Amino acid sequence: MQPILIFIVLMIIAMALAVGMIVQGHGCNRAECWLRSFFIKGEPEEQVPEKIQNTAYYLMLELGDLLEGEKDMDQYYGVKTVFNHVSALRAETLGYNNTKVPLRPDETPSYLKVVK
Repeated sequence: MQPILIFIVLMIIAMALAVGMIVQGHGCNRAECWLRSFFIKGEPEEQVPEKIQNTAYYLMLELGDLLEGEKDMDQYYGVKTVFNHVSALRAETLGYNNTKVPLRPDETPSYLKVVK
C-alpha cells in the first residue's frame, strides 16, 4: 500500500511540474496552448519577429568582438555604441520610431590623468 501511495504522490508532482513548464513556456503547440489558456486568462504572448531576433543576435556578436579587443578606450566607446543601438532597438520594438542612433560618439575622447 505504501509504495502505491508514494508512486501516486510522485506522479502528481511530475504532472504539476509539466503543467508549470507549459504555462511558463513559449512556442507551444495546439494542445499546450489550450492547456495554457485554461490556466492563464488573456492573450498569449506574441512571438518576437525574426528581424528583431537577428538584429539582437548581431548586436551581441558585435559586443563580444569589441570586448575581445586590446584597447580599453575602444572597448568603452564600442560598448557605448552598442548600448545606443540596443536602446534604439528597444524603442523600435516598443513602437517609438523617432530615435536617431549615432554610429560614433560626437564628443572628443576624454583622457584619464594619473594624480599622485
